[in-house]
Amino acid sequence: MIEAFSKISEASKLLMESGFTPATVATALSQVGTAMGVDRVTLFENQPFPIRGRMLADARYAWSSQGTTAHSDLAVTKQISLRELAPLWAESLAQGQTVSCVLAAAPPRMKLLLTETKTQSLLMAPIQVSKEKWGFVTLEDCHRPRVWTAEETTLLKALAGGLGTALRHRQMRSSLSQTRTQLAEMMALAGTR
Repeated sequence: MIEAFSKISEASKLLMESGFTPATVATALSQVGTAMGVDRVTLFENQPFPIRGRMLADARYAWSSQGTTAHSDLAVTKQISLRELAPLWAESLAQGQTVSCVLAAAPPRMKLLLTETKTQSLLMAPIQVSKEKWGFVTLEDCHRPRVWTAEETTLLKALAGGLGTALRHRQMRSSLSQTRTQLAEMMALAGTR
């Protein structure tokens, strides 16, 4: 677990220093997935606008071990409604709690999705950016019904916190860049008068 904690720290540092880009996220997820000994690590992003009143999430960034298909490559993990698949899970994530489950104990509709994606065990944590619920991160074991330890849950929460901080940092960089552009435009206009 010490190696896993170290890799999560490294991944968070990488995301802060290099930015929240697809390549950087892929590297970070690979480090974490390998150190945690899981088959998949996936970031699901909530869509900013509900579609027909349904809050949907997409598998936006993913890593998978060799021989396992990443969620970002599966159509079934696009536009999922966690509230419809597992209402209690959606509520727990909304309250900032983690969710863990083995396939046999999953809610019926979620069990269908987990079976289709060949997931035996799942651990989820919410990703929050300031007060916004950005999405959630999952760890999956596709080979055995793994009962997640308290240490693994703590590690996933640390990863989710690092991801939230990196996303907030990206938003601040973008806002600062827009302000600089607007200021430059105003200065150019003032210089032409």
